Amino acid sequence: MERKKKETEVVKQKVTKTKKRTKKEEPLVEEKTIEIKKEEVVNNKVNNTKDLKFVKYLCFLLAGITIGLLISILLKNIRNNKITGNSGDAKYDSLYQAYSTIKENYYKDVDDNTLINGAISGMLSSLGDPHTMFFDENSKEEFETQLAGQYYGIGAEIIQKSEEEVQITKVFDDSPAKKVGLEIGDIFVSIDGKSAKGMTVLEVATTLKSKDKDKATVVVKRNDEELTFEIEKDIVTLLSVSSEMLDDNVGYISISLFGSLTNSQFEKALKDLEEKGIKSLIIDLRDNSGGYLATVTEILSKFVNKDTVLYQMKTKDNIEKFYSKTDETKDFKVVILVNEMSASASEIMASCMQEQYGATLVGKKTYGKGSVQETEVLKNNTLIKYTVQEWLTSKGKSINGEGVEPDVEVELSEEYNNNAIRENDNQLQKAIEIIKE
Repeated sequence: MERKKKETEVVKQKVTKTKKRTKKEEPLVEEKTIEIKKEEVVNNKVNNTKDLKFVKYLCFLLAGITIGLLISILLKNIRNNKITGNSGDAKYDSLYQAYSTIKENYYKDVDDNTLINGAISGMLSSLGDPHTMFFDENSKEEFETQLAGQYYGIGAEIIQKSEEEVQITKVFDDSPAKKVGLEIGDIFVSIDGKSAKGMTVLEVATTLKSKDKDKATVVVKRNDEELTFEIEKDIVTLLSVSSEMLDDNVGYISISLFGSLTNSQFEKALKDLEEKGIKSLIIDLRDNSGGYLATVTEILSKFVNKDTVLYQMKTKDNIEKFYSKTDETKDFKVVILVNEMSASASEIMASCMQEQYGATLVGKKTYGKGSVQETEVLKNNTLIKYTVQEWLTSKGKSINGEGVEPDVEVELSEEYNNNAIRENDNQLQKAIEIIKE
């Protein structure tokens, strides 16, 4: 039986169908011919014309009075807060009353969308669930881009260096930004002739991602020198997987997010390492906030066979087990790195590998997000993300609010926080030590 696909972030769209109305034809009227005198015909035509004009005038007058009365009644109802929405349910009266009061009496002009978005956001916040939330149009775009793994733009990460400056912190390989020579540390001076001084990160990002122009003229400040770049925008692929071969045939794969393209990137990285002859593997899930449930399911299915439970889903009425999708298995030793920001889908992977594969977890206890969310795009192009289920580990343990305990607890050293180089990463060094035992 085909089941509804569950993902940590699933966009559902509702399609509204419009019924076509058929105009009803007027019945034909049978004509009767009457013989009359010529003079009477002329007189009747004149009289009929006058009568017709009078009737038309009277109709227009009555129509105007009727429309005026309807508008007056509608405005009176609005003032008296009688509008209760399409449902006519009185319990919504207070909501419309608050909206009308603010629109009519607040001392400043208020945008309708601002009030509506605030109402939706407040509604979700009232649930007391930190994972149920509202995204306006701008944050929705960023959220969807991150999970999609691709976006249209120049391929650079930026931060708000100060109130007046936006700075580049990362330039993606093989991106338009990389090809023209933009570098980490560059500060935006102007974009397409418009000063970037005082712009926010969101404003800069929106401008650079705009599809109105396929090129961007960017001026940046680098070492007190202003440089101009003509950048041709393109589809930028976000890499959520990186890998390398360490000493003694120890493979290393880092997963930053379980997005739409993560499985294919992980599959390629693992294949490359296996072809190089890895004897063991370290999977780094530190700071991985989660992502698509379908993606982590695909990755876990590369390590255990179809008889293996990967995780369980709990609803109000029942608990359902979800199994591996393949008969693939691996026999090399695996150590998984986790920390306090490893959440959701990364916790599913860590717990399953710990319980079913026998992997060793190293680091700190994970975040403890044991719930599954779905998303829905609203009619005003905003988005809501809401909790629909709780997930349990492969052996039925709830980690919601508890987290996954590592087998070997290691606090990240201050040396690494001050100087983030591999030699100072004591959690990674501990993982290498354990995997070589």
